[in-house]
Amino acid sequence: MKRKSIGFVVVFMFLVQFSFTQDWVQTFPLWPVSNERWLIEDYDKGYMLLLAPITNGNSIYSVIVKTDINGNQLWFKTIGDGTHVFFPSNIEQTIGDGLIVCGMTNKYGGQNPDPFLIKLNSCGEMEWCSVIQTPGIYDYCIRIKQTPGGDYILLAAYSDLNENYRIQLYKLNSNGEWLWKHNYPPDSLVSNEDGQDLTILNDGFLITAKCYSPDSGQVGGAYERPYYIKTDTSGNDIWRLVYGSGNGYHGFPGYATLKSQTGNFYSVGWHSNFCDTPALIKCKSNGNEGYFQDLMPSACPGGSGSINFLYDTTIVVLVGGTINGAMKIKWIKTDTLGIEKFSKEFPSGYMEGTGSSIVTHDKKIVGLSDYGLNIHLYKLNTLFEFDSIYTHPYVYDSLCPHQIVSDTINPDCGLLVNVDEPIAHREETQLRIFPNPANEKIVVEFPKFLILTTGTGKYVSTTTYHHWKSTKLEVYDLTGKLVFVKEIPESQHALEIEVTSWQPGMFYFRLVYENKTVGGKNLMVFNP
Repeated sequence: MKRKSIGFVVVFMFLVQFSFTQDWVQTFPLWPVSNERWLIEDYDKGYMLLLAPITNGNSIYSVIVKTDINGNQLWFKTIGDGTHVFFPSNIEQTIGDGLIVCGMTNKYGGQNPDPFLIKLNSCGEMEWCSVIQTPGIYDYCIRIKQTPGGDYILLAAYSDLNENYRIQLYKLNSNGEWLWKHNYPPDSLVSNEDGQDLTILNDGFLITAKCYSPDSGQVGGAYERPYYIKTDTSGNDIWRLVYGSGNGYHGFPGYATLKSQTGNFYSVGWHSNFCDTPALIKCKSNGNEGYFQDLMPSACPGGSGSINFLYDTTIVVLVGGTINGAMKIKWIKTDTLGIEKFSKEFPSGYMEGTGSSIVTHDKKIVGLSDYGLNIHLYKLNTLFEFDSIYTHPYVYDSLCPHQIVSDTINPDCGLLVNVDEPIAHREETQLRIFPNPANEKIVVEFPKFLILTTGTGKYVSTTTYHHWKSTKLEVYDLTGKLVFVKEIPESQHALEIEVTSWQPGMFYFRLVYENKTVGGKNLMVFNP
């Protein structure tokens, strides 16, 4: 990776003030045929665009474009080696104002791509790259989010040997090493589920997904539905909701999910009972259905971009669709009931390709579009008028001690291999004791992986831990008396114990992690 001379970028924008009729729209000639993937506001009030350029029908690079507050390109970083696919899904700012990017790559998996994560510092330089290698499986990252503690939660698709397990969460530490993996197997009424979005909560995580599920009493067949999974901070199920089973809603959620100050969740997507129509969907904080509201009832078909809170109870979203044979597009403000408060129509064109949008620190609305596979960035004020160009000076990338230059990052990624090794090698998840029976010394071998099963019925699920701080070994006699206890750090693989002073009989060895049993074994002690 290239490094350049010391200095930092100071951009002074002394530009002629545009009139109120001037469209605040930027295009990017360097990326003429690209898909928009994600948009964020940077710490210095510029913008970060995540793009997927297309060459000969394929997208083999991830591109990060940094702009100033007026959308002028400052620099870009191209991620890839020009041969293998590095297709991006999501970019987020991290603690310390770095960046985390995730997507999929076939650099290490041949025809089957694997999820990748790349951590960049505030200079756009790679700190680390991790690839979750799952041979023979076509899987990828959908979202990557950082927890307040600095770890990362990755929402993955199809990342399991069991093809019926289509939704996974991984937890990785701040260095990109996995801590655990969690599957969310469907019940008998859910099929073809796909993760869409991930929300970090104070008490866990919310997975927004789509699935197919029948109406109540329906025999055969199924309808598309929003699907929500709430977990605790260890990834264990708290509740699941197949939205529409109570109110008859058919359709998909799209893009992002918002959490309100009252704890409820809002998504915007497509209501497809009659014809795909943009709709607001509410999921209550306790996992019960809320309500839905069509946002452009006469659109057939229609769609929407991402959803944002403008204020605590005011939502802004772009919707569009065909009405009487003509395409109509408008930005709307609604309350949390989905009741329109204000809207403005725009001509058919580049706004139709808007997927990602954000509300900025100063309550401006910025949209990223790939209409016609050409990238457009535009900014509106709260009245949905095109924003004016800022003319006072701004300092960009002040946290980087040198000038950031545009270049290509060819990642050399660390492989997180054998993610599913516990499935193929169950013995490596077991607590082992030998000799057994014994009368002198024994050796206790600890598992390479910790597997914790939680829940009951349709919510039974398994978490596989690959890293942990320590476990606790407890030994009980037949009366239930605790006769031995010792903390076992992860680095310790075996322990020798003298049992000559133990009374003859059966003893139960229990390995405990987070107050739950993750391994158990009986030992018979006898008189020589």
